[in-house]
Amino acid sequence: MKKFLLTWYGITDFRASLGFESTEGPIAAALAAEDYSEIVILGYTRNDLQDHVSTPTCADLATRLAAIHAANQQQDRGVTNDFVSTFANTPAAHAHFTRWLEAQLPRFGRQARISLKSETLRELNDSEGIYACAMRALDFVAKAAGEKLVTLYLSPGTPVMAFMWALAALAHPHLKKRLIVSPIVGKPPEAIALPAEWLERHGASQAAIGNAHEGFAVTYHLFGEQRMPSLLGIRQFASDRHVFVNSQDFPATCMGAFIQEADFDELPVDPWDAKDVQERIIAHARTLPPGARIGVNLTGGTKLMFAGALSAARALGAVPFYFDSRNQRVTYVDSLRRETIRPIDSIETFLLLNGDGLKVSTVEPQDELSPDRRRLTKTLWKYRSKVADAYPELCRYNNEHERSLQRGEPLIPFRIECHGFVFAFTREAEASVVGNGLNLHFKHWADFAKYMSGGWFEEFVYLQCKTYEERGVIRDLRINLTLQLNQDGSFHRDVQHNELDVTFTDGHSLYIVECKAGKVTQEQVMKLQNLVRFYGGVEGRGIVACCFPPSSNSVRKKISDAKLALCCGGSFLEQLDSLMSGIAARARLAREPV
Repeated sequence: MKKFLLTWYGITDFRASLGFESTEGPIAAALAAEDYSEIVILGYTRNDLQDHVSTPTCADLATRLAAIHAANQQQDRGVTNDFVSTFANTPAAHAHFTRWLEAQLPRFGRQARISLKSETLRELNDSEGIYACAMRALDFVAKAAGEKLVTLYLSPGTPVMAFMWALAALAHPHLKKRLIVSPIVGKPPEAIALPAEWLERHGASQAAIGNAHEGFAVTYHLFGEQRMPSLLGIRQFASDRHVFVNSQDFPATCMGAFIQEADFDELPVDPWDAKDVQERIIAHARTLPPGARIGVNLTGGTKLMFAGALSAARALGAVPFYFDSRNQRVTYVDSLRRETIRPIDSIETFLLLNGDGLKVSTVEPQDELSPDRRRLTKTLWKYRSKVADAYPELCRYNNEHERSLQRGEPLIPFRIECHGFVFAFTREAEASVVGNGLNLHFKHWADFAKYMSGGWFEEFVYLQCKTYEERGVIRDLRINLTLQLNQDGSFHRDVQHNELDVTFTDGHSLYIVECKAGKVTQEQVMKLQNLVRFYGGVEGRGIVACCFPPSSNSVRKKISDAKLALCCGGSFLEQLDSLMSGIAARARLAREPV
């Protein structure tokens, strides 16, 4: 029978391998106490290494470690702490620890295969990421041929890592396994068991979870600042009744637009009191008919709301679930079984969810652009540097035309010559572009000045994205959406509104593209950042598309700090394709069996 040891390794293990501790560390102690066929070690890798100019190397580690021992400073806490701070949780540390541990095996009279898997987490206590790592390790062992015993070592690493090992163990009921801990430094590990009540509840909940696809009589949604988790719950599971567990700061009335014929309730709680949340959910559930199927959406609200609602779910025999929107999965918490989140096909769903009364006032589908219009747009992109010199004059005419349209006055004609181009507009709203291989004429083009002063680039971006929509990479591509307050069933031109240049979705996030034919300013970047946060929520995505790379370092830094994508200048097409390839890759990953 193969015997596997699965464990994280922590700072104590690393310090022991460096000779900074008087003990050999928890993992080495476990290997000394018992024989294993294979040791699978998970190593947390810092997620900030990509931002560092130079990542510590194995040579750097060996040189500095040798210097510390040569100076007999291995017991100097200040020196060793500085060393550990520099090298811990890096690939160099992982390589060193693996070599050191392999060297200890002969001393213990052991033969085992050691594999260390580097795992990058969003933060040290990233519970979702830690759980995913533990599940991957257990899945790896479960696929191994033959009879096997799996030992999960809880002591190394953080308390969250230990807790996730215990939870992950429940997801493999048929895998022979045990848990061990090391309560006393220098002593062999001891075996422990999960509480019998926990195991009993876990077993009882599996039948309910298996029927979750049939929906619930009532679903309780933790509701807070972010509305998307509740929407995902409504879309994922049918329910006769939806109860939004919230505080007075976050009314849930906006969710009424999504529940169709189902009943709508709000359950006010103290979001900072887990016991209050637990008691109120249980008290509300007691009004339901006996045997009613209950679901609990744990994704929104505060962490204390999560704790209270999870306790209530287990007391009620309900099905608690959690949406991991980053990985596009819904997890049944008491089984850790996962399913793919149902995609959102329309951007209007995002806008209705977060618009707070603003609605799309431009609902007509985008007219098919004529071949001449497409040719003009493509040519303007090719000669964008030359056309830019005409922007000041074109913008002046555009502003005058907008004022004339508001007052119902005729539009003034213009003729502008620029680097071989002639842009002309007549009183009859006929437009023409001549030069650099073009001789194009258009009738009834009232917003020609708007197009020429930058609108053409919005169309260019839209047309480039259209290819990816046709290939199924993105969905519901729109251009020039206008959002306004709907007053008495109608929209008014003079009411303040937001305009979105180009928008689309990948089925899980709302993407907003800000298109700039000219200079990009910090104010425009901040505007896009706010639009993405407001309409897209935490999973919203923003793209700055511009004809020319930002010339200001402060603008570039603002784009980076706001976590916006940048597609600009001569690299625009390559950068856009890279972005779309990333979206396609995430979609393929989401379609993989869970």
